[in-house]
Amino acid sequence: MTQFYQLALADCQDASVFEPLTLEEEKERLRLERQVEQAFYQAGLALKILRDKKLYKAAHHNFRDYCKERFGFGKSAVYYLISAVDILDNLKKSPLLVDILPTSETQCRPLKSLKPEQQGEAWNKAVERAQGKVPSGKIVKEVVHQLKNKGNTHKPEPTKRFVPLKNPRIGQRVRICKNHPLFPQELRIITQIANHRSALVELSNQQQRELIDLKDLEIQRIVDKNGKVSTPSEGINYIQGMGVEWYVRVDEETWKN
Repeated sequence: MTQFYQLALADCQDASVFEPLTLEEEKERLRLERQVEQAFYQAGLALKILRDKKLYKAAHHNFRDYCKERFGFGKSAVYYLISAVDILDNLKKSPLLVDILPTSETQCRPLKSLKPEQQGEAWNKAVERAQGKVPSGKIVKEVVHQLKNKGNTHKPEPTKRFVPLKNPRIGQRVRICKNHPLFPQELRIITQIANHRSALVELSNQQQRELIDLKDLEIQRIVDKNGKVSTPSEGINYIQGMGVEWYVRVDEETWKN
């Protein structure tokens, strides 16, 4: 066994031996740890006092320029720190008895979107998710998102609009485009597809038929938030302002019979 290996082994063995602290050392360690944990809070509190008392006015016209020139802080960083002060004060006063407190401004930031009485609940849930440790800002953000959407079962009404007709079918209800010279925006039903350029359509309550170019026919479709157009499924479909319709695909022979 070489001397180098013996020394390395001795270091590994020594690493597992912990030297106990005296009572005074333990108190000092806790005090210094608290200072590290509360550094962002002290910075935010100092900035808040500087702003509220306008102690920057001797050399600067506004608080933003003062923070930029004196500390190199942008506007967002300053107000995030000041906001974290209020959030941490709320957590300290929380009736939920929060034991572990944030150690950085980024952990507080997601809580800003909640009401003061909700911040303690969200923070406790984030601590639980972090298995009793200080949670990351990402974990806090996820918990806040879940809390804000809790019980929100309302789904927004899908957007509907008329779009150019594609793949026409017999029995399909369509609308003639608003620029058509004779039947603008009239609702019709396709009774026969004459060729690849036009179709025979008739009013739903009459026998009158008209040969209309396919490019002048439109159909109502659901449009999602990304602008994607979806086709109504077969079966019952509700169309706002028009009522309930039953969509079914049929061929020309079935339609005529």
